[in-house]
Parts: sequence; C-alpha cells; structure tokens
Amino acid sequence: MKTILIYAQRGSAGYNGFFLSLLREGRIRRWRFAWLTPGDAPDERDRVARMFAFLKPAGFVGTYIRGAAVDVPAGLPAVWVDCGTIPRGAVAVEHDNASFGRAAARTLLGAGAECAAFGLSGHVWSTARVGAFASEVRGNGGRCRLFNFPKKALDNPYLAFEPIRETLLRLPRPVSVFAVTDRLADVTLMAAESLKRRCPGDIRVVGVDDDEVVCLSSPTPLTSVRPDWTEGGRLAAEALETQMRGERPLRKYLYGAAGVTRRASTREVYRRPRDERVERALSFIASEYASPVGVADVARAMGCSRRLAELRFREETGKTIAEAVEDARLDRVRVLLKRRDADLASIPRLCGFRTASALRAAFRRRTGLSMTAWRAANVPELGQ
Repeated sequence: MKTILIYAQRGSAGYNGFFLSLLREGRIRRWRFAWLTPGDAPDERDRVARMFAFLKPAGFVGTYIRGAAVDVPAGLPAVWVDCGTIPRGAVAVEHDNASFGRAAARTLLGAGAECAAFGLSGHVWSTARVGAFASEVRGNGGRCRLFNFPKKALDNPYLAFEPIRETLLRLPRPVSVFAVTDRLADVTLMAAESLKRRCPGDIRVVGVDDDEVVCLSSPTPLTSVRPDWTEGGRLAAEALETQMRGERPLRKYLYGAAGVTRRASTREVYRRPRDERVERALSFIASEYASPVGVADVARAMGCSRRLAELRFREETGKTIAEAVEDARLDRVRVLLKRRDADLASIPRLCGFRTASALRAAFRRRTGLSMTAWRAANVPELGQ
C-alpha cells in the first residue's frame, strides 16, 4: 500500500470536504495517508525533510507553502492545492475563481438593486472573482461598483470592518453585495447591522466557501457559493496518479462552483417597486406548492403572459418562478425531515415533487447533501 503525505492545515470546513473526497479516491486506489500540519518554527524545513525521509511517501499533496519551508524530493509525484505560490513547474489543483463570481452574480441579478463587489487587495484569486462578477452583472445590463479592502483582512477580516462600514454609507439602498469569502461577507453583515441596514431589505449579501459555521452564525444567515470540493479532491487524486504512472499530467486542474446555498441574506423580496401581480404569484406559490403547479400556472395567477410573468417576478424577487416554487417545496421538505416520526416515503408527494428521485436531485443540488446526511446533521438524536 502506497503512502501519500498531506501537508495542510486542518479545520477548514471547505477543505475538509476536499480532503474527504481525496481520501475516498485514495482508498479506491489502495493508498494510505499521513498528515503533517504546517508549523512556524525555524526548523520547519528540517522537520518536513525528516518526515519525507521517515515515510518515504509515493506522493505528496500540499495546500500551504511558506518560502522554502518545503523541499519536495526531486521526482516525487506532487500536487499543490489552491496555493498562492507553488514551486516552478509544479502541478496545481486550483479554484476556478471566475466561476464563483459568475455564480454570485446570477444569484443577485434581477433584484432591481445596484451591485457591489468586495475584494481583497493583492490576491490574484480575489481579482478573478471580482472581475467575473462585474462582467456578469454588466453583461446583463446591471450596474456594479468594485471595492478592495486590506490584504491582511484575509486572515483577520475584522480589519475590514471600518472600511466596509464607510463604504456602505456611500452605497445606495437597496444594494446587492458579493464578498469574495464567507468571512468577509460576515463582516459586511456586521457592518450593515451596525448601520441599522436591514438584510435583505436594504442589503443582500453573497459569500464564497459555504462554511456553515460562518454562514449560520452571521447576523443574517449567509447565502454562499459552494465550491465543488468533491471534484477538487478527485482531480488531486487524478493528477497524483498520473504522475505515479510515469505519465505527464496537466500543469493546472480547475474545479469550480457546485452551486449556491441560499439562506436568508438573499431570500426576502424587495419592497420597492412592488408589483401586485408578483404579490399574487407569491401567495399562489405559498398555497399551491404541494400540488403539481408549474410556471404556466403561476403566470395565470398573475394574469399576464408567461414571458412578462417571468420578467416581473425576477425583477422583484431576484429568482425565477421555478426557483421560487422549488424553494417553497424544499423549505417544507426540511421541516418534515426534522420530525423524528417523519414518513420519508410520503415527503415527495406532500411537497409537490413528482418522484422521489426528483426530490433527491433538487435537495442535493441546493444543499450539497443527501437528505439522509442533512437529517443526521440537523436532528441530533438521529446522528447519535
């Protein structure tokens, strides 16, 4: 059995998903893993070298590098993951940062509000996310303003609190904000709260990483772009295996957004301007979501053509009619899943899904989890 050395920090919710995927892929290939956490000691380079000598690994995966702290032995298959700096000629598995910006823009577009992107100075990945967001917004006829905050706010986002607060004072209400990380988005919501700006009435916010600890502890539960950690882990294993076979891998592998987990920071509709037809549509969806209604049924309830119904609905709510119907159904699904005595077989019928497979697909697309995994995490006695 071949040993793979991982050199990475532990604890990030997102990267836990990445490494779980890598571990699953490794088990299929009959690899075992040893984990070394980066340190700050002056002898870090020697410590890592001793570990290489002791383990004699068949491969290496690193997500962290500080100067010359890691000297990967020549010829050893190696993959660097989302590192700002990697050795020359190394193989990298990285975020498709532009895909995160585009996903955030699609989430915020159509709400009738000016958009703003909050980035971090001096980070190439931040520039890519902000640039893609602005291009998507402007390409769809929207207005977008760009702001960068101190580089050090990546590690300590509270350094950006006062600059963000001052920026919000200059922005109109309502405004839709894309922050390049969940932690920066969290500070944005704190700054908005200190100004008595209502979320999502005055400000809507989307972050990146879908870190549940951050998103659910924010002043308003945070909507976030969910990276495809599973694909990232698969690509890392593929890049490593290619080298271990003696073949030449790609220099760079990219993994993008798996979807957007919508929470309260973008959920509520804006109150200005208000179209009575959209009010009727929302009431209709709230009362009829459990029946097999579709976009055409909602348009009839609005009393206008399907095309105009879609246009007006998206302008007011920031989402399509189909998304709103699915949101109502999935909200009810989550309520039922939290019941200890829930009849799981009846949930699709009770919540308006034609088949169990349609429900499973929609639930995983929106939450990133199977219903079983979500229920175990949210009903404590079931997870014990």
